[in-house]
Amino acid sequence: MMRLTPSSKRERPGDGLFLPDFCSIQVLFVVVVIAQLLAFVLMLAGSSPGQRWSDLGLISLFVQWVALCSVLALCLLRPLLRRLNNTRAGYTSYALLLLICLLISELAYQFVGNVIVTAARPGWEHADFLLRNLAISAIISAISLRYFYIQYCSQQSLQAETTSRIDALQARIRPHFLFNSMNVIASLTRRDAALAETAIEDLAQVFRASLSSAQHQVSLRDELEICRSYLHIEQLRLNERLTCHWQVEESLKDKRLPSLLIQPLVENAVIHGIEPLTEGGEIMIRIYTEANDWVIEIDNPCVDSQIDTTGNQIAQANIRERLAAIYAGRASMQTEVSEGRYRVCIKLPLADDEVGL
Repeated sequence: MMRLTPSSKRERPGDGLFLPDFCSIQVLFVVVVIAQLLAFVLMLAGSSPGQRWSDLGLISLFVQWVALCSVLALCLLRPLLRRLNNTRAGYTSYALLLLICLLISELAYQFVGNVIVTAARPGWEHADFLLRNLAISAIISAISLRYFYIQYCSQQSLQAETTSRIDALQARIRPHFLFNSMNVIASLTRRDAALAETAIEDLAQVFRASLSSAQHQVSLRDELEICRSYLHIEQLRLNERLTCHWQVEESLKDKRLPSLLIQPLVENAVIHGIEPLTEGGEIMIRIYTEANDWVIEIDNPCVDSQIDTTGNQIAQANIRERLAAIYAGRASMQTEVSEGRYRVCIKLPLADDEVGL
């Protein structure tokens, strides 16, 4: 028997089906509530004042059975519906909903029709009872499927716009970083060819990550390697002014996250925190678990202008957009300034090993 769980059957972004995931507890709850509201409407529209409460019980029982059987059928048949295009899936789902309503109506009439249905509604003969229920189901099902399709199209449009914007932001490499890196490499080629080669490899790794898709995911281990490559280039330029301290839980290194989620924050820490200070400073990078989340903290010394720096805010806005689009509210990002230190804290859900736009 299939179990309805909120997490094991969560709809993937690449699903392609316009119908929501009827195997989730959230969707089931919404369907039950809407079905009960429909029962109230049908009771108010067709019951006499003296029979409203008794009619409500019967109507609620019938409507809920139709709703729950429909949800179960759409949940079980989702793998098959996914193989169809959305037009065929829509027609198939519509026919399925009408068939379920017709079958339950027939069962209801056979078991309680002579005792309750015809007694409460003398004019409701067998065919009339089935046709009325089928007509109501046809209207409600058509409206529901149309709503799901419009909502799906809206989400796809918003998703495409968000992905395009994030890709544009992510692919943008700061010109001064490129020029500074090339100047450092040029100077190294004359005095330390091996170190210059290492710097070129580091720069290539950062470029490769910067030009990847916003939907690309990497392990935390790989993301930290990108950060180390970036910091190695900056240390060649800033020398002893830049130091970095790492505290990373070993068990988290295989966790997956969107590419270039940490490196832009480390870059901000260098450009807006370390570089303006004559004496430089130390960047603290801590990654650890906390309750049901894993936490990424970047802590650096700051000057008064760091909070208001446009470049700093653009990078942070980019990351907030990505977190909102990818994790749908299950991730957060906070910043704070305390005692001359600027701290960025990102919390990601431990349960999400695979996410995407």
